[in-house]
Amino acid sequence: EPWQSDRQTPLTHSFCQYVVRDGRPLVIEDARLDERLRDNLAITDLGVVAYAGFPLRDATGQVVGSLCAIDTQPRGWTPAQLSILEDLAHAASTELQLQAAPSGRELNDNAHRASVLLELSEALADTVTLADVAAALQTVGEQQLGCNHAGIWVLPAGSRTGDLRYADHPRRRWRQAEQRQVLPADDTNPIGAPLVGRRPLVYRDRAEQDAQFPQLAGPPQDGDGQARVFMPLTVSGEPLGTLALLWAEPREFTDQDRITIAALTSYTAHAVHRAQLLQDRTTVAATLQASMLSALPQPDDLELAARYRPATAYDQVGGDWYDAVIMPSGTTNLMIGDVMGHDIHATAAMGQLRSMLRALAWALDDPPSTNVSRLDQAIHDFGLDTMATLILARIEQSAADHAAGLRQLRWTNAGHLPPLLLPADGPARLLAEHERADRILGATVRGPQRQDRSTPIPSGATLLLYTDGLVERRTDGISAGLDRLRAAAEANRERPLDQFLDAVLQHMLGQTPTDDDTALLAVRFHPQS
Repeated sequence: EPWQSDRQTPLTHSFCQYVVRDGRPLVIEDARLDERLRDNLAITDLGVVAYAGFPLRDATGQVVGSLCAIDTQPRGWTPAQLSILEDLAHAASTELQLQAAPSGRELNDNAHRASVLLELSEALADTVTLADVAAALQTVGEQQLGCNHAGIWVLPAGSRTGDLRYADHPRRRWRQAEQRQVLPADDTNPIGAPLVGRRPLVYRDRAEQDAQFPQLAGPPQDGDGQARVFMPLTVSGEPLGTLALLWAEPREFTDQDRITIAALTSYTAHAVHRAQLLQDRTTVAATLQASMLSALPQPDDLELAARYRPATAYDQVGGDWYDAVIMPSGTTNLMIGDVMGHDIHATAAMGQLRSMLRALAWALDDPPSTNVSRLDQAIHDFGLDTMATLILARIEQSAADHAAGLRQLRWTNAGHLPPLLLPADGPARLLAEHERADRILGATVRGPQRQDRSTPIPSGATLLLYTDGLVERRTDGISAGLDRLRAAAEANRERPLDQFLDAVLQHMLGQTPTDDDTALLAVRFHPQS
């Protein structure tokens, strides 16, 4: 039965009391298994089993209630569900503060506050980095609050200790912040003191601040301002940093001002928290991805080199990879692939596919098409929800090939772009350019049998495998990118292999920001002794 809005529950039947008492969220999957809670009458009388509650705060920061979700069955609360509840609690707290505001100029004050918070929420909606958050805050502070400076100092992500660092951004015009970009998180300065004391610092003018921090007093600098407010940034009780607002003139802060600034601080804290979480996820994914790009072997008379360039976009990590494995027989296997997606899930899937294919290529001396079919079956049998393009190739040589100074490249193509072969002289060409590639990995285990293709490779030639980030652009078609790649390869054919790859990357990508990662694997076929 739904709980009505006017229902009153005694404390003996409530988990909300713990949220109010501790001032922290309380998340329970099954209260019957929790020694602290299993005697609470909410379980036996009301049937509450799962609970997720977040504090509601008034304008002073005091916890006055809890916004909660309950279930009569055990529930594993997902991060997305908890994030929604936390945002709802924040919105409800803001509404409580608005309703408690004094009358008089209430309508005008509420309209102004709503305008400030609406602009801030819109400005913060698309922020990704701390610099984005800081720039949005500066804009709203100037346009809506009349500040001459608005900025944030933050602790290292995931840490309660350490120095506070100024979140710099391109719009910054704050000389004092530039001079004090790193400050200790203690009570020796007005940036650290609010965070360690968990309370705002509000000064009518610079003189009031100097009276509390005389060691920082000095001659005024242009643009420093007079009135100032320093607010602790916290989310769910965890310290994040400090927000600073400065005005050019002395100012008396009304209760309405304080409510508006408190709401602005809460919005900013959540944006900082999201930016730090995204930074952590991106760093983890990039580290995981880099760890998958192993050192290449160097077989006799073959030279291997590779490059990997991540996407320029801050939140884009992907599933591009390359690898090379030498069989016990001495045969060299080459592979390059691209898992669909640009997040940590794509990176994790890439690691799984790469490891399985590496083991297959080393252990089973079979044609590339056979091993890729095995990999397709493994994706299905293991229930991996992923798709990828891939080339698996083998460098082979018969006695007749050796006598003729040739090697054979046998490869299979699972929806990938064609390999590029650059002879020692003559034009570069795409192998099997006009032949349709086989189906991509992970789409289905049923379908036409995968095919192997073969081409002779003369001594002195260079083979280049690559992912689509090298040639695909939104501004033109794939054919134009492949034409540019052929031209880049031919223009740099005389370079040593490492320099060849660097030159091709520079020619194709330059310093232009890209939203896709790029992997290249090159082999130079030196004359055999």
